[in-house]
Amino acid sequence: MAIKPIMPQTFPYVSSVTLRSQHFEIGKFGESELRKKLPSPLYWIKPERKVLWNLHLVKDYLLNGDRPDHQRLIEQYLSSLPTSQKLGAS
Repeated sequence: MAIKPIMPQTFPYVSSVTLRSQHFEIGKFGESELRKKLPSPLYWIKPERKVLWNLHLVKDYLLNGDRPDHQRLIEQYLSSLPTSQKLGAS
């Protein structure tokens, strides 16, 4: 049985459809380009054959780019994860 990833409440994940239709006016091609540019599992995860996006990180990246403020937000997100869910933890 697979363990489902724990998603911190302060960093909600949304489906691809929600991301495209309610938050950004991008099509499937735009979403595909984001997946190529933004690394998983930091910005998106793929549980059970669907893509879920970390809404706050994606929004912040698209609005501000890879600036120091964005890096601090990434650090805040990583520190909010339980130890067993840290990226790169074994």
